[in-house]
Amino acid sequence: MIRIVLIEDDDLMREWLGRSLSSRGHEVDRYRRADEAIEAVSADPPDVIVSDIHMPGMSGIELGQALRARGILTPIVMMTADPSEALDARAGAVGAHCLLRKPFADLSDLWSAVEAAADSVSPTPSDDITGTSHALRTPITAIRMALEGLTAERIMDAREQHLAEIAHRNLDRLTAALEDHLARLSLAVEENSTVD
Repeated sequence: MIRIVLIEDDDLMREWLGRSLSSRGHEVDRYRRADEAIEAVSADPPDVIVSDIHMPGMSGIELGQALRARGILTPIVMMTADPSEALDARAGAVGAHCLLRKPFADLSDLWSAVEAAADSVSPTPSDDITGTSHALRTPITAIRMALEGLTAERIMDAREQHLAEIAHRNLDRLTAALEDHLARLSLAVEENSTVD
């Protein structure tokens, strides 16, 4: 599954492309405008961005520039109904993986472009550890916050207090085990990179 942010100002085109990509098993977040999508992309970059170039407000080219300025290197598949060599060069300069011509004669061109863009990003071992770390720490933090919210909102009887203590203790154990494992993985990657 590829996480995709789709940005297209035409409602019918956005719906059609979104359904098509979703039917391939991908997770697709849809936006009408680039300036609506940029904060979401900055907070949690997807695997691939699929964006029209000519849109009201921020263009696809400006989106690419803004993301690169923020250090976000997510590959972008750009689309346009008015392709040109100059536009292709501008798109490439802001990190576009490719520029597709609309309307699509065949959606397999889009599917192939998205899959190739996702494959073009090969995570390093340390990137993989960072991603895994985030993926594991986030739900643990959410569980901890939910548990604290539940226990703070009401007076609990002895049984409920006992269950809450067990949950807190086991969350602490899980967090400690996770941190230990991630530290050992980071050390192994570091040692491996100095050997190479």
